[in-house]
Amino acid sequence: MYKKNYTDKIAQVQVTNTSKKINTLTDLFGVFHIQAAKGDTLLFRKPDFTPEYFVISGAYDINVYMQPVYVLNEVTVKELSKKAELNEALDQYRKHGIYSDGKPKALSFLASPLTGMYELFGKDAANARRFKEYSKNELEHLEVSKKYNKAVIKKLTNMPDNEIEDFMSFYSPSYEIVKNWNEYDVITYINKNYKYFKENKANLKLQKLY
Repeated sequence: MYKKNYTDKIAQVQVTNTSKKINTLTDLFGVFHIQAAKGDTLLFRKPDFTPEYFVISGAYDINVYMQPVYVLNEVTVKELSKKAELNEALDQYRKHGIYSDGKPKALSFLASPLTGMYELFGKDAANARRFKEYSKNELEHLEVSKKYNKAVIKKLTNMPDNEIEDFMSFYSPSYEIVKNWNEYDVITYINKNYKYFKENKANLKLQKLY
């Protein structure tokens, strides 16, 4: 196991034979051994790396290269910043005695600066409730986009950007579906729907017009 575009070997990569449902880990030198037959699919996973698939075509040693993921760290930083902004806004409601339901602070993010949000929602009790509902919807949207976004779809399918937008409009999962997903679930969902999308995208685009 190697880091893509580097000579660094990667230890502790989880290797799964998805055909036989067996797992192993790479050692300190990036080496692994796993039972596999021609046609079996191996899935390689490690935090901070993009998952990789490899289909066994014969009995020989293989080198696998994994792409480090840098985008998620940036998203996380922005997410934390925006969550802090929302908490600040809700604190202001509480200080004015407008919003207090005895529950922990909501965690979400703002799509516009705090001043804009106050202008949009105002400071009375009715608008505070609207703000709470808005924050709930934004949090759910954030949770979906953390797992299902253009960067992940691009890595798995290599689709052009304009097709990714169409794909996401047809196959956008709800928060209720995504909230319990692990990494494997995301990969399975995208690959399954991409196969259908690739074979039927002309008809799907036509349906969208109507």
